[in-house]
Amino acid sequence: MPAPTILVSIVNYRTADLAVAALGAIADEAIMRGDVMAVIVDNASGDGSPEVIADGIIEMGGPEGWAELLDRDVNDGFAAGNNAAIARFRERHGRTPDIVWLLNPDTVAEPDALGALVRFLDAHPKAGIVGGRVLSPNGSANYSAFNFPSPTGELLAALHFGPLTRALAHREVAIPIPDEPIRVDWVEGSHMAIRGAVIDAIGPMDEGYFLYFEEVDYCARADDAGFEVWHDPASRVVHIGGQATGITGAATGIGRRPRYWFASRARFYSGRYGKSGLARANALWLIGWPIGNLWAILRGRPRRTQSGLWRDMWRYGGL
Repeated sequence: MPAPTILVSIVNYRTADLAVAALGAIADEAIMRGDVMAVIVDNASGDGSPEVIADGIIEMGGPEGWAELLDRDVNDGFAAGNNAAIARFRERHGRTPDIVWLLNPDTVAEPDALGALVRFLDAHPKAGIVGGRVLSPNGSANYSAFNFPSPTGELLAALHFGPLTRALAHREVAIPIPDEPIRVDWVEGSHMAIRGAVIDAIGPMDEGYFLYFEEVDYCARADDAGFEVWHDPASRVVHIGGQATGITGAATGIGRRPRYWFASRARFYSGRYGKSGLARANALWLIGWPIGNLWAILRGRPRRTQSGLWRDMWRYGGL
């Protein structure tokens, strides 16, 4: 097998069966290409995941070295797990991969998902990062291309007031789902390809993020370094939301958000906008959220709110 140039990184925490299935979904394409090394990183699951993953890789077959398990003894987050996979690739091959595809374990890639990303990067030399379309299990498209979070965007999200949102659409975080490639601020980390030149230029992902916002931060750093970030809907994966984190609904549903979500949010805002920017973002959200709830009730469309969200933002938003 020739030395691979593409790394597929799948970070697992207590979702071994899904991680093996995610690898299986790309196996035919990866093996046929012959230039792929896949690494499933187990972040100290402590539930027998490494054994399940190792057996799954053996049962999958394929040439020796195309896929392997990296069994870690610490769970220090998504960014650290992916950084460990890149370090393993460098150990094996003495160089940075040309492309690193970050792929959640709770995804099932459609045929040619990797090939579409590779072709896009080949055709767009200024692109440093590209993400693809993310589908729900029912086949509907999810938001997977975004503008950077901002204090104004926090107010729009909290109020959810149509006329204001339309007037400030460029500040909305979620971009309407595109059918053609589009340049964006950031793409979802569950399905994101990074050019190796980006890693060499700006370094690894920030391990100060345990989970959430690390891909936002990395896209921002890439943009600051002159690399473009794109979304290409030709590459598609199905994402079973919440399974990789064990926090179904934590970011968009009804479940309570974990403390580390607030810590990651605060880290991003402080790093990009300074402490004053974080304070503005918090103030606008805290003021806007109850007004938005009242507006929704008056319209007869009360919002399904997450448990303790306003209180948690007040308590933990400035971490």
